[in-house]
Amino acid sequence: MNRTVFRSAVTTLVISGFAAATLAPTVAHADLPIGPACAEVRDTIGSHFEVRLCGVTDVDQFRTNLAKNGSTHCGPASLYNVLYYLGERKGLPARILPNGQNLTEYNPKTPAHYPMVTAWIGWLGSKAGMGANPTGSSAGENRAAFDAATETAKANGWFVDRGQINSHDNPEFGLEIAKKTAHAPVQIWYGRYNANGDRTYTRDGGHITTVVSAKGDLGTGVVELTLADPGRAADHKTDGYLDTQSDYRYETVKLTRQLVNVKVVPEEGEPYVVQRTYWKLTGDNYVGTTTQFVEGFNWFAAAPPVG
Repeated sequence: MNRTVFRSAVTTLVISGFAAATLAPTVAHADLPIGPACAEVRDTIGSHFEVRLCGVTDVDQFRTNLAKNGSTHCGPASLYNVLYYLGERKGLPARILPNGQNLTEYNPKTPAHYPMVTAWIGWLGSKAGMGANPTGSSAGENRAAFDAATETAKANGWFVDRGQINSHDNPEFGLEIAKKTAHAPVQIWYGRYNANGDRTYTRDGGHITTVVSAKGDLGTGVVELTLADPGRAADHKTDGYLDTQSDYRYETVKLTRQLVNVKVVPEEGEPYVVQRTYWKLTGDNYVGTTTQFVEGFNWFAAAPPVG
């Protein structure tokens, strides 16, 4: 199977190593990253479905002390959001070392915790196979990073699971996103496709982000999502943006099912065309020279020991 890599919203999005950082002892904090009053919704029965999660973090990927200033870190930043939610809402411990600090002991909104959150994102990137000069990361490598972060939990009796669902194989892909988001945020990835003159599309990188909510109606081929996107922030490229966490800003997007003729250009041999059912992503902050097609998502689940 070919290894799919992701590119960030601004530059090549792949996942990389990080500069050395020390995880300092934490202090208790009351300002947990839970936003305004929010009620979670989990309704996936019937023709209309809606799932909404509350308290999902929206950490920035662009940071000092990450390789390429974090331009390649959408994957681990998105995964951080998943792990933080599972830790805060379900108590899942995520640790770098068996006796290390739990990920949720650091609040992304607390300025003093910024270096530790950065170190966590970098560590997740390293466990996703990203080196000092990263060239890419796959969905499977993000799941491997999740496995590494939850190794101690599993050793202590936690049930932990994860998997992948592709858009091409699921006509009700939106419902699948909603059902899995009901357990925890999911990571969706989309490819950036250039339109060719012969009505085909050629993939040119991609991006990965976190789903916070999903709603739609069966049989319509449309779903509305809310995303915590690590590559999009109001302060992007302003003074100091690499050294501070931006205000959380959730993105509203629409996915529409579409049959796509994809032109594959192999390293050797002649180009060929395959048909794929993808879900076109549109939104106010997703306008560019390419077309975004969602290709799949990673899902995650966890439950504490029984007894």
